[in-house]
Amino acid sequence: MRSSQFQLPDRPIHVYKWEPDEGDPISGIVQLVHGSCEHAGRYEAFAQHLTDQGLVVYANDHRGHGLSVKNNEDFGYFGERDGWGHMVDDLYKLTELARREHAGLKVTMLGHSMGSFMARHYAVKYGAAVDGMILSGTAHYGRFLLRLARLIAVWEVWSRGSRFQSTFLYRMTYQSFNHRFQPIRTNQDWLTRDQAIVDRFLADERCGFIFTASGFRDMFDGLLYITNPTNISHTPKSLPILLLSGTDDPVGTYGKMVEEAYKAYRAVGLIDVNMKLYEGMRHEILNEIGREDVYKDILDWIQAHGLSDNDTSILTSR
Repeated sequence: MRSSQFQLPDRPIHVYKWEPDEGDPISGIVQLVHGSCEHAGRYEAFAQHLTDQGLVVYANDHRGHGLSVKNNEDFGYFGERDGWGHMVDDLYKLTELARREHAGLKVTMLGHSMGSFMARHYAVKYGAAVDGMILSGTAHYGRFLLRLARLIAVWEVWSRGSRFQSTFLYRMTYQSFNHRFQPIRTNQDWLTRDQAIVDRFLADERCGFIFTASGFRDMFDGLLYITNPTNISHTPKSLPILLLSGTDDPVGTYGKMVEEAYKAYRAVGLIDVNMKLYEGMRHEILNEIGREDVYKDILDWIQAHGLSDNDTSILTSR
């Protein structure tokens, strides 16, 4: 595998690119969209698996994340206005770059957690720009609670400033994800049963930060956008979508909110939507014990939908 890093042209966005060894054929493009409070560099092992199968992989660190952050106070801060929309637009610019560099190849977007929320927004606004979409660790929350959470975030922006780290909203959201896993070893046990992965996450200074008040506001804006049935209906009906999650993932309410996302797509007439839940897996299925099964299912689905020229077996799922 060859790897490189660069800044997205005309945008303050750090990009990772992983590709097969020089001379090896490239059969397709995967654009990874990382989750909240982490960075794209954590996906290198998964990218290695994809490049071994002839796929080229692109991923950017979102605004307020990873190496796209220039000052520590900007972790979890996306911008003063429409930060979420800017991050979705960043993804489109990276898709354009990937297509220019590998003309004629198909693009699969794989979004994890908050990255899956961004991918769902992307599918509404730019759905024709990709050929398939995989959503890992996603959820479809009730709009009343989202509106209430957004009001709290807006109040905190007004009263404490856009860069204020919102410990109150953190306790309402991320901190609550650990409640089911008792006794707990760390405050990030909900991520995966693989303790080595959890320990690396905790040791990474670019992971586990608390969103700013404006960052929470922007994320709730995005969640309200992607749960609006009118917006969902603008997703291309022919876009293949695969939803993957663990049965012990608190973000998806242990499969319930993943099922709601699946139903929302079927309700507006998408013709190729599949869902698979992995028994006992927590939030980061790409970093879970047994992740080899997840890797295989992803590659099988990509091949089954003609998004890669490599010959793999067909995924059978719901």
